[in-house]
Amino acid sequence: MSKALVIGYLAKVSAANVNASHTEGNVVVTKKVTLPDGSTIPYISGQAIRRMLRDRLEELGYPLSEPFAQVSGQEVTPPVRPWEFVDEDLFGYLDPSGGRRRTSPVRVSAAVGLFPFQGDRDLGTRSFERFGQTMAAGGNMFETELYANLFKGTILVELDRVGVFKPLEIGQEAEQSLPPEERRKRLQTLLEALNLLWGGGRTARMLADLSPKFFAYARLKVKHPVFLEAMVARYEDGRYLLDPVPLTNALERFAPYREHAIFGVEPGIFGNEEEIRQALQPYGEVLSVHHALKKAQEDVSQLWNGSSS
Repeated sequence: MSKALVIGYLAKVSAANVNASHTEGNVVVTKKVTLPDGSTIPYISGQAIRRMLRDRLEELGYPLSEPFAQVSGQEVTPPVRPWEFVDEDLFGYLDPSGGRRRTSPVRVSAAVGLFPFQGDRDLGTRSFERFGQTMAAGGNMFETELYANLFKGTILVELDRVGVFKPLEIGQEAEQSLPPEERRKRLQTLLEALNLLWGGGRTARMLADLSPKFFAYARLKVKHPVFLEAMVARYEDGRYLLDPVPLTNALERFAPYREHAIFGVEPGIFGNEEEIRQALQPYGEVLSVHHALKKAQEDVSQLWNGSSS
């Protein structure tokens, strides 16, 4: 029986600060993590990725629970109707009274850059001359750290919990479940949301496309983030080169638990595209990212109907 869907993806950012940390003086600092050698790599928090996915789900026709929450001071009480609101189902919630709590069935990693931060900054200015004053009045100057990088991310979906609500989660005596067709639809829409991923801060002047440029999908008999540490790349002659060995090692390691796998490679992104395709071909279909996502949606359509669950 299938227990989980695991998605690994790579997103390319050419020049942006998608998810800032804080401000130091007049500098907007990017979120970074320090490596053992002292260098730093940028990352986009899992919370930010979840926010972007929620926004895309709303754009794709699902109403979110947030407008129906009750706010009292610092406490936010959700409506706790996961059968009605897809975000409560997929991303969980917490009733501050402690009576009702749902842990997210969709587990999201931070999107971590594969290359060190180089210290680049964008300079911004605002001239007071534009506000009717003289040029001598000066203006404001500010800086924003930015990067060009390839970000790796992983999503793990607990299939036995999507659309299934335990008594303690909803404050009722009996478990509730959505019909299989609605459970499948929610997962298919989540995949579509990933295909349309964008967002973060400073999009007015640093718009970034975070949709996958590489996509790996696996349906497993166990719950494990197979691709989390399996995406490694280097940069040579102006092109990204994805190392297929960690991916194939992970696929071999979890071969007894792997029920189906699909891969997507965006044309023109990787300098060793043909090597990637040949290495992954024995493990599943290797398509363009768009077609791979569609194939993954087709695979989801077989869940809970007896053929793959």
